[in-house]
Formats: sequence, structure tokens, C-alpha cells
Amino acid sequence: MQSEFLAGSFSEVGVTGCENANQPGVSFLAFDPEEELLWASTFEGRVCSYYGPNLEKYTSFLAHTDPVRQLLPLQAGVVSISPSELRMTARTGLRCFSHKDTTKLNELQCIVGGQDVSKILIGCQDNKLVTFDMSQVSITQEETIEASPTVLRQSETFTCVGTATGDLILLDPTSLKQQYRIHQHPAAVTDMVVAGHYIATCSYSINVFNQLAGDERLAVYDVRALRPLCPLSTMCQPMILRHVPSMGSTLLVVSQAGEFQFIHVGGLVTPATMCLHQVNTQGLPCCAADVSPSGQFLAFGDSTGLIHNWSSAESTDEDIVLNPYSHPSLFPDQVEPAPYMDFDDPELGAPLSAAPLTIIPSGSKLLSDWPALNSRYVLRQPEPIPSDILDNMKMVQFVGYAPKPTGLHRNQCPYQLSKYHNSSKKTEPESPMMRVDNPLSVVPKPYRRVEIKYSKLGVEGFDFQHYNKTSFAGLEIHIPNAYCNAMLQVLYFLEPVCCSLRSHKCSREFCLSCELNFLFRMLEQCQGGHCQASNFLRTFRTLREASALGLVMSDLKCQMDLGKIIQQWTSFVLQQLHQETLSSKSSNAASSPATSVIQDMFSTDVEIESVCRCGKQISRAASEMNFPLIYPSSPSPLQTVSFAALIQQSLCRKQHTHMWCDECARYRPAKEKRRIVSLPRTLCLTCQVEYDEARRFWAALNGALPLSLSMQIKEEGLIVLEEAYSSDQDVCSSTPKESAVFDLVSVVGHVIDSTIDNSASDESNDNLVAHIRVGPSYHLRKEDKSSTRWYLFNDFAVQPISQVEAASIDNRWFTPCVLMYSQRGVNSLFSEDALKVVYQLDSTVLTSDRLHRTASNVTQSPLTFTPLQIHEGFPCRGDIIAIDAEFVTLNQEEAELHSDGTHLTVKPSQLSVARVSVVRGEGMLEGTPFIDDYISTSEQVVDYLTRFSGIKPGDLDAHMSSKHLTTLKETYLKLLYLVDTGVSFVGHGLKKDFRVINIKVPANQVLDTVELFHLPNHRFVSLKFLAWFLLGKSFAHACIQLVLETLHKFVQPRKCSWYFYVC
Repeated sequence: MQSEFLAGSFSEVGVTGCENANQPGVSFLAFDPEEELLWASTFEGRVCSYYGPNLEKYTSFLAHTDPVRQLLPLQAGVVSISPSELRMTARTGLRCFSHKDTTKLNELQCIVGGQDVSKILIGCQDNKLVTFDMSQVSITQEETIEASPTVLRQSETFTCVGTATGDLILLDPTSLKQQYRIHQHPAAVTDMVVAGHYIATCSYSINVFNQLAGDERLAVYDVRALRPLCPLSTMCQPMILRHVPSMGSTLLVVSQAGEFQFIHVGGLVTPATMCLHQVNTQGLPCCAADVSPSGQFLAFGDSTGLIHNWSSAESTDEDIVLNPYSHPSLFPDQVEPAPYMDFDDPELGAPLSAAPLTIIPSGSKLLSDWPALNSRYVLRQPEPIPSDILDNMKMVQFVGYAPKPTGLHRNQCPYQLSKYHNSSKKTEPESPMMRVDNPLSVVPKPYRRVEIKYSKLGVEGFDFQHYNKTSFAGLEIHIPNAYCNAMLQVLYFLEPVCCSLRSHKCSREFCLSCELNFLFRMLEQCQGGHCQASNFLRTFRTLREASALGLVMSDLKCQMDLGKIIQQWTSFVLQQLHQETLSSKSSNAASSPATSVIQDMFSTDVEIESVCRCGKQISRAASEMNFPLIYPSSPSPLQTVSFAALIQQSLCRKQHTHMWCDECARYRPAKEKRRIVSLPRTLCLTCQVEYDEARRFWAALNGALPLSLSMQIKEEGLIVLEEAYSSDQDVCSSTPKESAVFDLVSVVGHVIDSTIDNSASDESNDNLVAHIRVGPSYHLRKEDKSSTRWYLFNDFAVQPISQVEAASIDNRWFTPCVLMYSQRGVNSLFSEDALKVVYQLDSTVLTSDRLHRTASNVTQSPLTFTPLQIHEGFPCRGDIIAIDAEFVTLNQEEAELHSDGTHLTVKPSQLSVARVSVVRGEGMLEGTPFIDDYISTSEQVVDYLTRFSGIKPGDLDAHMSSKHLTTLKETYLKLLYLVDTGVSFVGHGLKKDFRVINIKVPANQVLDTVELFHLPNHRFVSLKFLAWFLLGKSFAHACIQLVLETLHKFVQPRKCSWYFYVC
């Protein structure tokens, strides 16, 4: 009956997220033997506890700075260990003690409670066992064993030790002397469990590939008979073993893949006991598991920080208990709310004195009542009498009389408050362009790093127009990973690439090509000003390949080599864009060969010839997007290498490598050389500035880059490069593919001031800038005139420069990183259709609604909106709709408080859109929302802003949310369709909403109540005040329905005239 009960009586009942896991992963789980608590630890050093079968959050605290390796709940508290620290914490979260001793406690591995409740046994990696007395907070005994301990368990007669060599050592509990040693496994013991007089262990084994893998057999040892028993076979590779206390000698066997089964140590193996269960870890490792003392509850922790809860299906919530003999847990006292007092009550008369003060008990004092010992009274010293009053003063006895100065009242004395109050504040932000010259700096002002000076309004209070007086938009810098702003501008001004990406459309959630489409759209719509690439960088952070290459930075203050990282970013992004646009084309046109605009623009056909030492020759064709410059290893001081010769050497490089030789039947050293088969339309060169040879070359060059190059492929396969002067006359489109003239179109350089020492600061003053040649088509769209000019893009600072300055190289502070040369008349090499933007959204984006949820056991909440129906029609130009957005905080604001009381924002908080709601403004369903999307996010949220947004933890998690969860891209497309349709958006504070959503909405389509009800030289009023003032609500809900009601009440009779006034 017990086997039948175990076969299928457990099922998953819920998933709980382990809070504040910067480095996701549950490292250990342990049920409390004293109370109804489950303890969990993470790899970032945090310990959390959960109460009852519903696992309600009880306590959470940061116990260690290193990963927590094991938890041991005791009667006095919870003991936790990290590799270097032992700590005991009360169940309420207060620290009892922490102990560090690098000489005696080094690389702690495991702990176990001793026979004495005040002592614990600790296993260290250096083959040492240490007895620690918690009452004295000291080490009382040390003992050395033959191998490093990995697991410690306590039986009735022995202290059991599992070692890294696969041995089971039985020690005397008092003296810790070795009694028996049994060799159980060929590799380290991963876990061990004591069930009565049986000891079961699991370990690794060596497979046929001579690799370590989980052993599918459990070794069992009988302590009573002191002999090993037959191994127990399992259906999985066990990594965790736990004893089920309510079921005798039954064990819980858990694998790293999340599979688990129940097995009897001494009983028969039946089909019922071989029932295998699977924890839904989404293919991720299962790191921890434990069984409750009652045997009715199982907990599993995975590497994403989720705790999976399993319980008996035959038991109800009222019957499930974690510990049948638990003590009551301590909870905080309920704070009684203050009595309600209505200031409109006529009996009170609404005086402020009617509010009761805090009653001070007799004999106690207020916190502000400082003792005389710690305070002294200082009188304010009057200012000296001005000399003009003293000169005209007439003395009568001991009193002086003088004419009253103009501008002052009787008995009024002027005070100079310049030292206390600065009344003449600057209205123009301080910038590197307007600072006093640093005599030690060699970097020109336009090239220095520009920073945003934040005011109380945040970024909105910064004057970006001071830095950009051109028609082209810059990119903001205060976002993590914004080092790529220069290369984003380069891709935008390559017209074939820009047009192709702006026509890209796919259904992938995270697609760099789609995000560049949205970003280029904003850059095109901006007439000067500034944009931010927040959505692109959000997608970029989700790419695991980018994180593996070290291209994703978690903070703005990360020290990094910008010159090296921008070259790696260029190579990665070009390849990523090629794969994304290639896959979309191949899916749309399967009959034609799949190509991408990145391949057509940057690809170079190369033939690689490899020659083995035995003489065997192998040739293969390849395609390359960018070429790293290969510098001469040790150039002679008298020998100068031209830039043309350097490119020829880099394109036709020769190198030594290893290749598989069929003749030799093994890998052999070989010589490899490359031959260019066809020229690219745009030649992308990475300068490899991190090498010493590169620095020597650019220091020796110390001049200017050639503005144009002539390239030709000869019959013998070599390329002859000749520098040519720039010319405004384009080469005709009939130029052979083997010969072309290339013009310099962009230079991305690393600006670093070597005269400033930044070793003592977390931030560096280096930055990346771009010299870009802007073609006539861009000027025609922006300025209605056709011209070609060079511009300097320094993040959001943009200014025109001369052609000579664009090609100049000053090795003292400027080092080129990425160079691009395009064929003269490159746009004529593409068809007219390739240079047109074909991107049009239809109404299906509003009706095709897909939920983004992976949890199958979570019931979806009822819809809070009514989708658009075909019979009611879709929004048209001029229709009024209301919109509101809620956000969560990804990074908290960093600020400095100066001694004079001023508040300076160093880094603003990073917000992410969490919910977007759009309400009908007209029709039969007026005031009914037709969009109410929760935006799924995989990034860590530090503050859900629940008091403002109503968003709670788990609402944005695809594994746990019951809301109408979608992706940011799907919601963005809905809003983009509404913008293109020409509807008018009504809301409160829409400027900030659209900024965080990262969408550009024309000003004539925005009806913002912040601006509508704003008086000059007055502060902006809140939505709560507007609803109270205009609608007369006693408790005003700041919701978008009230805005609609307000606008229809005051504006609907004059809708047409008011609309044209706003336009």
C-alpha cells in the first residue's frame, strides 16, 4: 500500500520565486524542524524563509557575500556557511554571530549537527573536520581525515563522512577518530542519507568517453551488520538524496535534470516504486531539494531562482502541514491605524492645532531635545555697518543718527546671503564645450566626453539643443551599453542598410533588425534633437552570444577598453543582422537564393588556400564581412609602411595554422593564404588598436587617412591598392567588379586623454566618436537641399566638421577603431526598390493577440479590456483615444547630497515599461479599454513601484503571471500602428510615457493634460488634483477614464476648433 501511495500521489501545486537573486539559482533548501518554515539560499549569498504550505514570504536577508553552500536549521536559529564564513541567524533575520578564520576555516564544504545541541561539525576542503561551539563562538576541536569531506551526516552510532575520493568514513562522534573506511564509488560522493541503520550514497562514475557522469546506482551500507548491501538501481542519475521520515526507509532520489523517484532501501523494487516524476525546470538544472518533516510536501530549487512546490494530491490545503510538531512562529504586531479625523467637521473648525500630538510619557524627552552637554547657543552676528552710513552719522550723546538708505524699510538691516544662498543660478547646463580650458588636456572640446547634468525634472530638464544645432539627431549616453552609439549612427547613414532595415519585419520577440528599424524611424522623424536606443539595448542584453563575448555591460561605470569592445561589437552585429535578415528573406522567398543587404553591402568573396607540410593543397571558398588590419611585427625605423600597403597585406594575409590532412590522417601545421575573388561594396576595417604593433603604426603615421583608395584584382590574384584623391564625379555604374574606387565614409575613433589620471576614479573620461559623411539624400529629406558634408557625432552632441578634420589622425588622443570605405556611387549598385522603405502595418496587429506565458499550471485572470471588433471599426485619423503606461525600476537612482543641501543626480533610475492601457474615446464603447497589456521582462526588477503602478512581483514573469502578458515588441507594434493611423493620444504626462516606451509621436497627435492645464511660470499639476478640481471627487483616482471624462466635459462641444488649435 505504501508503494502504491508513492507511485502517483505527488503533484506540483505552485512555483515560488526566490527574491533578489542577482545571480539566479537556489543553492540549498532545508525545512525547519522546529517551525512551519522552508529555508532557501541563493548563489549570491541571500537566505530567505517561507511560511506554511503556501510558502508566504517570512524573512529575507543577505547572509554572505559569497554563495551559500549549506543551511542547517537548529533550535536556536539557522546556521549558514559560505566558502569563507560561518554565520548563525535568528529566524526573524537578526544576526546571532558570524565567524571568519582563514587559518582554521578555509573553503567550508558541509556542516552537520552534533550530539551536543550547542556544537556543530564543519567539513573543510583541506581534509579537516572542525568542531565549533556556538555558545562560545569558538573552535573546540580539530581532526584531519584522509580525504576532503563533501557530505556530513549523523547516525545513532557514527558520524558519517562522504569524501571527494568516493570513500565512506565512519567516525566516533565524540573523539572524531576513524572507525571504518569503505570505498563506495570511483569518484566524489555527491550526497548521502541515513535511514535507520542504512546509509545510502550517490556519486559520479566514469562513462565510456572517460568523462564524469552521474552514477545510476546507489551504494547502500548496513551500519548494524557493518557490511555493504547490493546497490540500488535508479531510473535517473541521482545527485540529491533525502530521507522521507514518515515512510520508514523510503528515499527521495533527485537528478540534476529535475527527475525524481521514491525508492525503498531494504524493500523489493516493484513497478509502482519505479514511477518517475519530472519537475518543470524548463530544461535548467535542479540545484536543491528537500522533504518536509511531515512527508507531505516536497520542494525543488532550480538555477533560475524558482522553488517548485509538490504535495500529496490526496490532501487538501487544510490537511497539509510542513511540520506536525512545530512551534508557533513569531510575527510582527499589527499596527493600529490612527483614528480618522475629518477637517471639514464644523465642531473642529479645521484648525491645525486640532491634530493630536504624540503623547510623551512622563520622564521621557523628544529626540530633538539635546542635552546641554552636546549643544550650545550661538547668536547670529550682525553684518558690519556700511561705511557710507558711518560717514554721514551724527552722534547725539551715545546714539548715532544717519539718513535712511534707499531701498530699505525702517529698522531693517541688510544681510549678504551669498554664502548661504546662490540666487544667480545658471540656466544653461554646464558642458565640456563651455568649461574653462584645462591647460593639461590635449583633447579639443567637441571631442570630450559629454555628460548629462540632471535637474529635479530629470533628463527633461536638460538642454540638449545646446549640443546639437544640426538637423540630425544624436543618441543619449546615460543608458548601459550606450558605447555603441557611434556605430549605430554609422549604420543609419549607410543608405542601403538603413532602407533595408527599415523595411524589415519578423515575428521574433528579440530581433536586432526590428529594433534598428524602430530606432532609425525615430532618427528619421527627429529634426535635430535627441533619441535613445533603450529598446535596442534591451534586446541586445538578452542575446546570450553577446554576453559570452563580453559585450554586455551591467553598469555605466564599468571599466572597459572601448576601442577593443567596439570592434568586437561591429563584427558581432554585422553577423547577427545578416542572419536575421537572411532568415526572413529565405522564409518569404524559398525559390530564390537567400541573401541579405548586409551580405550585399559588406561581403567579400575570398578563396583560402591551405598547404600541408606533406605538400597536400586544399582550397575552399569563404565570405568575410570585415577585415582586421594586420600590422608589421617589427618595422624598421627607416622603413615606412603606407596605409595602402597595410590594407593589401591585411586583405591578402598569410598565416600559419593547423589543418586536417587526409594524407597524414591527423592535424598538421599548414600555411594559409587568402586571395580576394570579388571586391565588397563597402569595405569594413577593424584597426585592432589593442596591440602594440597597431599603436606603433598609428604613432608613425601621425597624419591623415586617405580619402579614397583605388583597388584592382589582377590575374595572379593580388590586389594593388593605390591612393587616389577624392573627386565629386562618381564612377559610372559599369565599373567592373574587379576594379573600383573606394571613398572614406566613416571613422569611429577612441578618444582618450592620456594627460588625465583616472586610476582613483570609477569613471573614465574616454569615449567613442564618429566622423560620418552624410550623403545628399539625407540632407534632402532634412533640409530640402542636396549636399554632402562631414559631421562629428559625439553621442548627443552633433556638429559639422571639415573634410580635412574628418580624415585627420592625432595619435596623442585619437585612435581609429573602425573604418569604412564605400565604392564611389555605391547607391547606384542597388536597385530602386532596395532604396525604398516598404514597411506598412495593418489592423491585424490590434486583433492578433498572443499570450506570452510558459506556465501551464497558472490560471489566467479575466480580461480587463474589450478587444476591437470588426463591426465597430478601427481607429481613424483624428479619433481620440486615451493612453496610460506603468513602469518598473531596473536600476535605482544614484544621487549625491552636498553639504549645502543641494541634491545632484549622478545616474537616473532606469525604467522599463510594464503595462500599457489604451481606452476608446468615441463610439458605443466609449471609455472601455481595447488594449491592456502587461509587458513580459526577463531582467531583474529592483522596484515594482506597486504603490503607483499596481504591478506586483510575478505579474511580469512568464512562468508565474496570470495577467494578459505580451512582449514589448507586440505592444510597440500596436502603438506604432495607432501613430501611423493619425489618432490623437490623450493622457497625463505622455512625454515621459512615450520616452520610456521609446516611441516618437508627432506633437499634433498628443493631447497632454499636463500641458493643457498648465499656467506659465507655475508648476505642473497632478492628475489627482485635476480630477478633484474638475470632477469634484472627494477621493480622486488618477486613472485615464477620469481624463477622458474631463476632456469630453470641457472640450467635446468645441472638439473641432480645439483640435485644430492643438495642431
